[in-house]
Amino acid sequence: MDANGLRFWLLGEAAHFPGLEHVAWDAGCRLLRLASERTLQAALAPAAAFAAAQSALERVPRAIDALGCVARWDAAAGTVRVKSPLPDEVDLLPLAEPPTDLCAAPDGILYIALPTGVRLHDLRGRWNDVSVALAGFVPWRLAPHADGGVWVLERGSGRIARLTGRPMRTETPQPDDYDPRVFRPAPENACAPQLADTLAPALELAENPVAIASGPDGALLLLSWAAEQGSARVRVWQSGASSAGQVLALQGAAFAYSAAWLAPDRIGVRVPGRRDVPAFDLPATDAASVPPAGEVYPLASDAVEAPFANGVAQPPHYPLADGGADALYPLSLRQLARSGTASTYAGSAAGLVARRIDSGDTTTVWHRLFAEAALPPHTGFVAWVAATNEPAPPADDDRLAWHPHGFGADIAVLDPAMAAPQLPVAAWEPVASELPHHPGLLPGAREPGVRGLFGVLLQDAHRRVRAITGRYLWLKLALHGDGRATPEIAALRAWSSRFSYADRYLPRLYRESVFGAAAASPGESLARIDDAFRTDLDAGSGPGAALRARLALEQMKLGPAAVVETEDPGNAWLLRDGPRAWRLRRENDGITVYRPRATPADFQDRLLANFEGVLTRLEDQVAAAHLLTDPSVLADERLDWLAGWIGVAFDAALPASRRRDWLRAAPELARWHGTRTGLRLALDIATGGAVRGGEVLVVEDFRLRRILATLLGVDLADERDPLLPGLQVSGNSVVGDTLLIGDRERAELAALFDAGQLGAAAEAAALDFDGRLAHRATVLVHQEFEAQDLALVRRIAQLEAPAHVQVRVAAATWPLLVGIASLVGVDTYLGPARVARPVQVQRSALGAGDYLIAAAALDPRLSGAQATLAPPEAAAGSDRVERGGASFILDGSGSRAAPGRHITEYRWRWLPPGET
Repeated sequence: MDANGLRFWLLGEAAHFPGLEHVAWDAGCRLLRLASERTLQAALAPAAAFAAAQSALERVPRAIDALGCVARWDAAAGTVRVKSPLPDEVDLLPLAEPPTDLCAAPDGILYIALPTGVRLHDLRGRWNDVSVALAGFVPWRLAPHADGGVWVLERGSGRIARLTGRPMRTETPQPDDYDPRVFRPAPENACAPQLADTLAPALELAENPVAIASGPDGALLLLSWAAEQGSARVRVWQSGASSAGQVLALQGAAFAYSAAWLAPDRIGVRVPGRRDVPAFDLPATDAASVPPAGEVYPLASDAVEAPFANGVAQPPHYPLADGGADALYPLSLRQLARSGTASTYAGSAAGLVARRIDSGDTTTVWHRLFAEAALPPHTGFVAWVAATNEPAPPADDDRLAWHPHGFGADIAVLDPAMAAPQLPVAAWEPVASELPHHPGLLPGAREPGVRGLFGVLLQDAHRRVRAITGRYLWLKLALHGDGRATPEIAALRAWSSRFSYADRYLPRLYRESVFGAAAASPGESLARIDDAFRTDLDAGSGPGAALRARLALEQMKLGPAAVVETEDPGNAWLLRDGPRAWRLRRENDGITVYRPRATPADFQDRLLANFEGVLTRLEDQVAAAHLLTDPSVLADERLDWLAGWIGVAFDAALPASRRRDWLRAAPELARWHGTRTGLRLALDIATGGAVRGGEVLVVEDFRLRRILATLLGVDLADERDPLLPGLQVSGNSVVGDTLLIGDRERAELAALFDAGQLGAAAEAAALDFDGRLAHRATVLVHQEFEAQDLALVRRIAQLEAPAHVQVRVAAATWPLLVGIASLVGVDTYLGPARVARPVQVQRSALGAGDYLIAAAALDPRLSGAQATLAPPEAAAGSDRVERGGASFILDGSGSRAAPGRHITEYRWRWLPPGET
């Protein structure tokens, strides 16, 4: 609510725009923009495309692992051969019958689809090959599952089965090897491999399933052909779902024979004859068909017309003629829809889905519409606004009920609706938001006229009194671009009810005096035309000679370029002759010509609104001046300024969010400074709640004086471990928060010592717990903390700890040491189960959580199964950054081959961001 008591309604979420056509909501950037899409042209005639697709389906898909090794079926040799970065191909395993698919799954197993079942070959050699079958089910295509195992598709029926489990290790003792008195589970392998019939999609008559694909998030996709010209259809099962979503038709992807996931909501398909992979963004809402995405994923010149390689490698790979596979990457070229619409409603009156903007008052005068948007050159949008007293929008073709408001410098050229005279166009505002001291919702820097806040006064240009009145406000946006750029809308805010300076501060003489039908008229009446000329008007091609002659009699001189545009079919027209314009409306038995002219009071009210907009903003900033001292809403760059008011200096490593928390807690920090409570509070803020979560513990050392139980193999004299604070004495554990040693207990403890070994002085020093632990505290930090965070904890601990207390910061070795009288919540913490991780050079400690895990490579030479020469050492020179679009040279001359070998070829691989 502003200084005048006006309210606003915000539109800035995907749910606020249920009706989208050629427009998409970018959830990552929180922006509404034109959709990335294009139109696919058929590369082959239907008969040729069908033949090419059938030939591709008969090829055995290749398998690819995370190291880029590619396995293919060699029919002539009857074996599975592997091509890897090492020279020459290598045979992996022979097969007695031809397979129909190969799949390298994340669990390190090569799955082979055979007519008799699915064969499991462990790439790490832990167990011998096994085959799994399901009665009445013929495996054809495979897709890896993120949790292990594979999905299996049957070609004829479209049934999908799930293969789970794995055999026991070959070297594991068998049940007969155990003593009969040893209790063993039955069955011995509780997770034995099994194939279960899981999904049975309801296919239509003559619908042909051709491929399945599994996404990293567990979603499963089935690609099929419809009977009509092989149009591609997809069904998607989300992770854990037993039924598929709506059947989606892929526009322009006839006879697509293979599919792969490019992103959680994007797929790519192989279409016969195309030298690229069309991509499709799967809609979050129900849709009958999906247009292709605008991104282009080109194929190499030696790409083979065959399915995608089957495995876990990302991005997806497609087969090449040399037996390998290449990764699929998009070109940095955007193809966007040139126009699209987004509305706050969808459906009909019977099933309306709408984001209602309800003022609750039928006399509401809607005031302004603000948009936080980026409008590059040759882009813009039109906000069509309508107000009703019923909870339903007007008909979309009712041009008199909808009122256009333009946004963007080129909107009059982009949208013909904005070519009419006296239509409102938004102006760029020199602030981030009309809300006082608000940073705005649009990311990026503001640019005058292009990026930032745009505002427009809501008005009906069809009427003499141009106020838009009604209880409900409806919005539909028409976005326009040039195919490369798009308008981006972060938020829309509609304000009501209008605060009129003329009504509030001027005498009654200056108020509006035109009401009813006169106020709703399109302007000043100039002429009356017989209805016989309606034929010329309906044609929309311009007035005929008779009409021009009649209009000339009414002192309206029209040139030969005068045109008539239809605004409301059969009822209203717009007559334009250069900069001049008139409105024609059919009334009773004739047509009336109006000059678009508002009443003097309405013009004056809108003129004063210019001053009201500036003054209200100033009043709001003054009224909300307290926000300048509120750390919750203050801009990031002003936090240090606010901290200077109370003498706080932030650590350079503190991010803005934690600086805000520090300012909010400043009174409590000052009150408890120099105490354990203050230290805990400061550390909790600096670490983002790690003290409350148990990741950081502040322990006074007297709580650690325990007599530890004698444990075989545990070094109790490690003074660096905060859980074992230098205690070199063994004895019996005492359960409790602390161990308070009195005279009797001290005597019992002294009896454990042999004076002949330590001597009296050594015994006294060993028993002096109070002297060793007084005025000391330990800040225990879990080992998962990054080095920079650990350094921040040390600095905060030194600044906030009491002056007379010695504080040390140490990393806890283990989440919980069972059997060492651990105090859960004091000096230990409960954490999730540790995951077996592969060792890392110069970072891992063998036996302390990391394991030597053999690489699950299709090439047995890479997994260590076969002795090989030392691999070559690659060197590409020093690291550097090149600007986009510039040419540069990749120099690998510093690389070295193994002894006795030489380098004959350099291969460069593009690594996506974040991959090393």
